[in-house]
Amino acid sequence: LKRFGLYGTVDLSAERVGPLGAGQLGDLLAHNCTVEGLDLRETILGADGAKHIARMLLTNTKLKTLDLASNAIEDQGATAIAHAIRSNTTLRKLELQRNGISCEGARHIADALRVNTTLQHLGLAFNGFGDMGATHLAEVLAGINTTLQQLDLGFNGVCIEGAKALAEGLTKNHWLETLELGYNGITDVGAMEFARAMKFNTVLTSLGLPSNNITDDGASEIAESLRSNHSLIQVGLSSNSIGDPGAKSLAEVLSCNHHLETLYLEENDLQENGEAAAALQAVLLNTFRIKALVPEIQLAVAMALHPRLGRASWLASLDINLVQEIVHFCHERIPRDIQYYPRS
Repeated sequence: LKRFGLYGTVDLSAERVGPLGAGQLGDLLAHNCTVEGLDLRETILGADGAKHIARMLLTNTKLKTLDLASNAIEDQGATAIAHAIRSNTTLRKLELQRNGISCEGARHIADALRVNTTLQHLGLAFNGFGDMGATHLAEVLAGINTTLQQLDLGFNGVCIEGAKALAEGLTKNHWLETLELGYNGITDVGAMEFARAMKFNTVLTSLGLPSNNITDDGASEIAESLRSNHSLIQVGLSSNSIGDPGAKSLAEVLSCNHHLETLYLEENDLQENGEAAAALQAVLLNTFRIKALVPEIQLAVAMALHPRLGRASWLASLDINLVQEIVHFCHERIPRDIQYYPRS
C-alpha cells in the first residue's frame, strides 16, 4: 500500500490480495478520509475477502467507487456487500461483474437498493442469475429506488420473463439513464416489451440490446417507439438477426426522430447493397449535409468527420492534403453515428 499511497484512488487490480489482504485493507480504510476509489478487480478475494470489504463499508464515509469484479465472491460475498450498502451513504459506483452471483445474491442486492439512497452505477454483468434475478432488480426499478442511473445486466441469461419485468419497471422509473442487456436472450418478445416501455419512459438515454436474438419484428417495434420517444440518444442492436425490413424501419424513423445520436446495427443480416443500407446511408448523408460525391466517398467522409468513427475510417490512411480537399466539400456537420456493417 505504501507503493500506491492511501489517497485518491487505490488500484490493486490483478494483485494477489486475497482474503487476508482484504482484511488488512479493510482495517486501514474503515475510517480513512482520503481514499475515494478502490479497484480490487481480479484479486482472488473470494467470499471471505468480500466480507472484509463489506465490514469496511459499514464505517467508511469517503469511498465513492468500488470495483470487485472477477473475484468469485458468489452469493455469500454479494449478500455481505448488499448488507453494507443498505446503510452506506457515500458509495456511488459498484462493480460486481463475473462473480458467480445467482438469483439469491441478486435478491439481496435488490433488497439493499430499496433503502440505499446514494448508489448511481451498478455493474452486474457476467453473473448468470437469469430471469429471477432480473425480476428482483426490476421490482426495485419500479419507483422504489430513486438514485440508480446506470445498470449493466449483460451476459446474465435474462430471457423473456426477465425482459418483461424490466420493461414494466421502466414504465414507472424516472431516474435510470442507462440499461445494458447485451448477450442475453430476450428475443422479439422482450424487444417489443421494451419498445412499449419506451413510449412511457422519458428518462432512459441509452438502451443496449446487442446479441439478443432480435429479428425484424422486434426491430420494427423499437423503430415505432422511437417516433414518440425523445429521451433515447443511443440504442444498441448489434449482433442480432435484423434484416433489411427491420433496419429500413429504423432508418425511416430517424428522419423524424432528431434526438437519437447513436444506433448500433453492425453484425446483423443486412444486405450489403440492399434497401436498408441505402436508407441508412441516406440518413448519414442528410445528417452530415455532404455535397455531391460518389457514394463510397460520401460514407467515408461522414465517418471521418465523426470524432470516434474517424479513427477507423480508411481516409485516415490518405495524404492529409487530399483528406482536407475531400472534407472541404462538407459543411454543417450534425453528429450522428449509425453503424450498420453487414455480418462478416
